[in-house]
Parts: sequence; structure tokens; C-alpha cells
Amino acid sequence: MLPGALHLRQAMRIDQGDLHRLNRNLDNLRADLPNMNRLALNDMAFAVLAENKTLMRRVFDNPVPYTLNAFFVRKATLQNQTAIVQRKDKPVGKHYLEVQQVGGRRPQTGLERLLARRLKYEGIIQSVLPTRAARRNRYGNLSSGQIQQALSAVKAQGDAHQNTTAASRRRAGRRRADYFVPQSGSSLSAGVYERRGESIRKVLAFSDTVPSYSARFPMEEHGQEVAARVAGEAFNRAFDRTMGRRV
Repeated sequence: MLPGALHLRQAMRIDQGDLHRLNRNLDNLRADLPNMNRLALNDMAFAVLAENKTLMRRVFDNPVPYTLNAFFVRKATLQNQTAIVQRKDKPVGKHYLEVQQVGGRRPQTGLERLLARRLKYEGIIQSVLPTRAARRNRYGNLSSGQIQQALSAVKAQGDAHQNTTAASRRRAGRRRADYFVPQSGSSLSAGVYERRGESIRKVLAFSDTVPSYSARFPMEEHGQEVAARVAGEAFNRAFDRTMGRRV
């Protein structure tokens, strides 16, 4: 054999020692998997939360911040590998978004309950609908100031001390509008009317029908689609973040 030539062996042993480093990396990866899942699941949940707001803006007309912020994320942890996009609890009664999501009858609003229980009215009040003459806020909802004035004037406040009295009406004089509900037999239709001087206009209409809605806010179906769409990218980001800490 020529001097300096490469010596090749006729056999080469390959044993478990050659896989030791790979096995060690896989063991480390298995140990990191719960944390990668946690990161990915939380990213997916926040993506659903953001898309949920986009869906609300598309479905609802000028939704108020309370509606847009009706959901929050309950994050996944190392021990609990589940992230939840959850609707905030409503202090009393059924959440109005639940009706929009599954359809069905709408529960009475606070205004409707007050008028139904406290107003001296012979008819049945199931729902109260604003007319075009009613004042609105920038989100298109009834003006809370006008609602309070009307409730006080027709003596339907939850706190009777807030109801308008003859003395308070005299003090206000002509500067403030007065509100009234027509008596039985009146030619005026049922509702709350605003009186300013000689001018009278209806601001709230009474109805004995319970409003019913068809489902139009597919939050759960939409959320599942979003989560499935972003899952791959979310896990890749979680993997990169985990591996980056090792470098």
C-alpha cells in the first residue's frame, strides 16, 4: 500500500452510543412538551378572542365596549392543558349574548322590569321599544339621562324617592321635559310620551309580546374554526420560543 494512502476498514460498528445524543434531545423535548402546549393553546385562545371581536362588529350594529369586552381568556397551565375563551358572568339573569348565540326569547331588560312592576298601567308590558323620537347615545342605545327622567316622571323608579314630585316639577318649570303614560281609553297608543310645552311625542312604545331572536352570533362554531386555523403557527411559535431559551 502506498505511503499516506487512506486506510479503509472493511467493517464499521454502529451501536446505541451513536443515538445517545439524539435520545437525550428527545427526552428534553418530551419534558418541554407541556410548556410548548401551554404556550400554543394560549396563543390560540387569544386569536379566538380577537376574532370574536371582529365577528361582533360584523354581526352587531356599532356594539358598545361592554359587548366587545364580554369575553376573556382563562389561560392553560402546565397542570391544566386547556385554554378557555369564556363569557363574563352577568350579575343578574341571562346574558343577552346567549340569546344572540343560540336564539330564542329575550329576557326583560331592567327598564322593562321596572315599568312592568312599578308603573300604574292596566295593560301588560313585556317589552319596551324606543321610537325614532327617543334620544340615543353614540352607540345607538337609549340615552340613560332620558330613561331616568322618564322613569321619575311616571313614578316607576326602583327607589321611590327618585320619582318626580309636584314640588320638583314646579322647580324644574319649563326648562325640563315632562313624561307621561296615557290613561286607559286615551286615543294615544300605549307608551311613554315626552311633553315640551304644547309639543307631545312618543319616545317609548309598550308591547305585550316577548321579543324572540334567531341565532346570529355563532361564537362557538367560529371559535373552533379559528383555533384549528391558527394551531400550526401557534405551535411553531411555542417550539421556537422553547428552543430559543436553550441556545
